[in-house]
This record gives sequence, structure tokens and C-alpha cells, in this order.
Amino acid sequence: MGETERTGKVEQLILENYQRLNSMISEEVDFASNHGGLTGDSREVMWLEFFRKIIPKKYSLAQGVIIIDSEGNHSNEVDIAVFDEQYTPYVFQHNSLKFIPIEAVAVAIECKSSNLKEKGLEEWSKKIKQLTPKTTGIARMATGYFTSESNTQKRTRPLLILASNFKREGDHTISNKAAELAASFDFMLMKKSNEYQLKVPNEHEHLRWWSNELNCFKQEKRSKEEEKFLDENKLSGLRIDGYDLLTLNFQLNQLLMLINNPMFFPHYAYAELFQKQITK
Repeated sequence: MGETERTGKVEQLILENYQRLNSMISEEVDFASNHGGLTGDSREVMWLEFFRKIIPKKYSLAQGVIIIDSEGNHSNEVDIAVFDEQYTPYVFQHNSLKFIPIEAVAVAIECKSSNLKEKGLEEWSKKIKQLTPKTTGIARMATGYFTSESNTQKRTRPLLILASNFKREGDHTISNKAAELAASFDFMLMKKSNEYQLKVPNEHEHLRWWSNELNCFKQEKRSKEEEKFLDENKLSGLRIDGYDLLTLNFQLNQLLMLINNPMFFPHYAYAELFQKQITK
């Protein structure tokens, strides 16, 4: 009985910590939004600090990012990008703006105030989804040389997150706003009273759907046990009712594990991009 009581106390402390964290972020973002001397950059720093706490250290986080592909396309500015810096050193920088290849980016986060313009947010999401990772990377493995084209993982796309100060007292209005943006974002954090609610449009999809969606292919060779696990487990199974930031922690990190193995970086494709530029 004593052991059970101690375990329960620890779990309760963790839950209370996430509840306090939610309230604290809400208060800080409100303060930044209500004081003219504080800019949107202040809000971004607050969100960056939060995501740094819950995302594995193998990933780097950066503000003020343009995501690029080897065909010369680029995204609009991304407030916070989560990327694998160990995988690719090619973070090109111009003053404070960073240009990061799509192949390295795992998460793109848009931080907004209470003024949510659907058209602009849809365009932001669309431009990221239209970027094309290349499958021409070459690497030496234990059993020989391989290219991305010989690997089942043809390409990945970043998870898209909206962190917004959009605030309404009624849940109905928040749900409506989330529904309007459902095709553009995987996760949406929106204010209800003095805390953030997490909206996940495809939360009730199983992990197989998420794997296919994020890796942009239908994987063929899996064991029966793997097939069963992916089919039986939905993202909604990781929701902790009433604790939305803890839910985000579980759900986001589970999806990051589905895209855990990065593509081989297509050095030739990016070299060709710059070669074409200097011969114009």
C-alpha cells in the first residue's frame, strides 16, 4: 500500500507541474501580447523554451527559419523549426535568418497572436507541404553502399504546429477555429480562459495512418506484431484528459519516433542547385 501511495503522489506531482506550466505560459504570452514594448519575438522565445523542454536533445531548435528544397523552392518564414543538426550541417545563415533544407526539418511551428487569419496560415502550411525532399542521398552502411531510392523511406514531411494566443471563453468557438485550420496543422494550441487547449484534427487516426502521412509512402515489410500495434493504437490513446501540454508531449514525441530515421542527405541535388545559380 505504501509503495502505491508513493507512486500516486509522484504521478500527481507531475500532473500538477504540467498544469502550472500551462498557466505560466498563458500568463507570459498574455503579458507579452498586452504590452506594446514586447514583440512577437518575445512570444516565440517563450514557446521555444517550452518545446526545448519536451523535444529530445538530438534535435536543435531555431527561430527565424526559411525551409528550402533542392529545386529552389522555399517556405514562408517559420517562427520555430525543429531539425536534426547532427544529420545535416547545412544550416545556411544570412544575418539572423536561417535557411534549412527540408530533409532535416522534423517540426515547423507558427506562433501567432490572437489575430488568426486563415488564408495566411493555410498558405504558410501549403508552402511547406509543397517542398520536395530528394531521394538521391548516398551513404555507406555495414553491408555496402545504399541510396535513399533503395530505402523504403522515400521522403518525410515536418509536423506542423500552431501555437496561438487565440482566446475565447467558449469551447465551441475554439473548436470552430480549429476545424477551419484542420487541413493545415497537425497540432493546434489555443487559449481557453487562462490555459491552452490542444486540438489535434487527426487524433483518432491509428499510427499506421500517421506513419504513411509523415513518411509519404506505404511501408510494405512489417512483422505481424508491428502491423497489429500500428492498427490497434491511435494517437488519441495518448491523451491525458485535462492536461493538454502533457498530452502534446506524449503525442508529439510518439510521432517523432515514427520519422526517427532521417533520409540520406542529397548532397548532389543541393550542389547542383548552387551550380545552376552561378552559371546563370
